[in-house]
Amino acid sequence: MISKIGFTAYTVSNLQQSINFYQNLLGLELLLNDTGWAEFNISGQRFAINEKSNKTIKTNEAGAIVYFEANPIEAIVKTLKNKGVKFKGEIEIYSYGKMILFSDPDDNSLGLYELPNKRTNHKK
Repeated sequence: MISKIGFTAYTVSNLQQSINFYQNLLGLELLLNDTGWAEFNISGQRFAINEKSNKTIKTNEAGAIVYFEANPIEAIVKTLKNKGVKFKGEIEIYSYGKMILFSDPDDNSLGLYELPNKRTNHKK
């Protein structure tokens, strides 16, 4: 089911300013810079920032969101919904993976994350 923490993410107001902070001031290795999204490597653990907008996963809360790796995400969401877990919206698909938010009993935001399929499609 859930295998490990995929990454921790913060919502930021200005992506480029935040990339500069984490990359140039803190010295984190930038792994990905996509539209509204950036990921950094911290000793093999991923740390992500996403710019708050109407087009990205968003939260009304300040602070971080822990995303658990879930593969396949669709099956895990279905199982958790059947157990009464309340999700915030539907699975969103980006170049950097699939994600969906849900809440714990105290309304803390948590997320599920499936890595993008890196395999090249070959016709047989």
